[in-house]
Amino acid sequence: MSAAVRVLAERPEASMAEIASVAGVTRQTAYVHFGTREVLLASVRDELSRRAFAVLDAADLEAGTATEALGRFLTAAGTLLAEQAAFGHSDSDSEADAARHVPIEQRLEDLIRRGRASGEFTVGLEIGWLVAAVIALGHAADQQIRIGRMESQGAAEQFRSSVMRLCSAEAPGRSL
Repeated sequence: MSAAVRVLAERPEASMAEIASVAGVTRQTAYVHFGTREVLLASVRDELSRRAFAVLDAADLEAGTATEALGRFLTAAGTLLAEQAAFGHSDSDSEADAARHVPIEQRLEDLIRRGRASGEFTVGLEIGWLVAAVIALGHAADQQIRIGRMESQGAAEQFRSSVMRLCSAEAPGRSL
C-alpha cells in the first residue's frame, strides 16, 4: 500500500502497472489483490484516513485550552493536505468519503463544544454549522492545492487562519 500512496502522490494518473512495478509485484498480482484501479484508489483513501487519524491522535485534542487544541488540530490537518490532495475526491465514493469524515467531525464537534463552554469560541453560530464550515474549508484548501493555485503550505496557512477566525470567541462589542 505504501508504494501505491507514494506513486499516486507523485502521479495521480499512474497506471496499475506502474504502481505494481514500484511495489515489486506484477500488474496481474495487483489486479488479483485489488480487482480494479478504483478499488485500489479506495484502499489508498482508507490508508490515508488511517494515517490522518494517527496524526489527529498525536495532536492530543484533550490537552490544553480549546484554542490550543484547535491549533494542533489545524496543524495536523495542514500536514495531511499535501499528501491527500494528490488523490482528489471521486463522485463514485461520496458515501465512503462522508463515512470517513464522521470520526473527524465528532472530534471537531467535541472540541468546539469545549471551546464554547470555556468562552474561547463563538456562540453566535450553530455547532453543526461550524463543523460543516471547517470541513468545507479543508476541502477548499485541498482543491486549491490540486488545481495548482496554491502550494500546500500556503493552503494550510489559509485554512488555519480561516478556521481560527471562524471559531474564535467573540470580542467585546462584536456581534455575529
